[in-house]
Amino acid sequence: MAHNRLSVTEKLLVAAHRCETEGKCPFTAEDLVVSAWQCFPDAFGLKGYVDSEGQMLYPDSNRVFAEIMGSKPVRKRGFLVKVGQKLYELTGSGRNLAARLDAREMIGGPAGKNGKVGLDRKLEAEFRRLLSSKAAQKVDNKQIDSITFHDACVFWGITPQSSAIELLGRHGDLEDTLSRLRERIQSTGRLEHGGPLVSPVSVDLLEKTHQVLKERFSNEVQTILTRTDQRRR
Repeated sequence: MAHNRLSVTEKLLVAAHRCETEGKCPFTAEDLVVSAWQCFPDAFGLKGYVDSEGQMLYPDSNRVFAEIMGSKPVRKRGFLVKVGQKLYELTGSGRNLAARLDAREMIGGPAGKNGKVGLDRKLEAEFRRLLSSKAAQKVDNKQIDSITFHDACVFWGITPQSSAIELLGRHGDLEDTLSRLRERIQSTGRLEHGGPLVSPVSVDLLEKTHQVLKERFSNEVQTILTRTDQRRR
């Protein structure tokens, strides 16, 4: 696939993926601006500033900012989520799509040396967080009636004030995490770099917890899904 056949959204996803494979997870808006310009200068270069060969000399930050704010596809479709002041990361669905696009070597150049380590460690940290959450512990101890919506929010990584985009992105990220944990079980049963044992029972528990929370708090979830704004925590 040629570069010019990619949509703006796909180009941003590839650029964001490059940030993460370089160990920047989460990455700043400025990180994404530079990465997008380096990967696709024609799309994200500042118009009017070119060298003798017609190459864009500087990144156009406004072009990138416009695409990651509001209701643009990269956010609306839950591919990218804001996790702090000018800090972003790919969701599970966004990371999967970005990795597939990047793997086609449309740009060239090696991925960052620290990327795999950082992402594997992040998976391990998320596994530990989910397994130790109050929601998972209460499901495991058959105390479902005592689970609060606050417990659910912590498990999902949202707040009651989150937007629909945030909720969908977090759900996609969680489901991707569980899928990746299943893959570990099918191989060595462990996360990479000496991580903990991932048993089928533990992943079953996390999947059950996710389903229980969606059913128990379906009204609260529906309320969040009606929001089209970009409220931040």
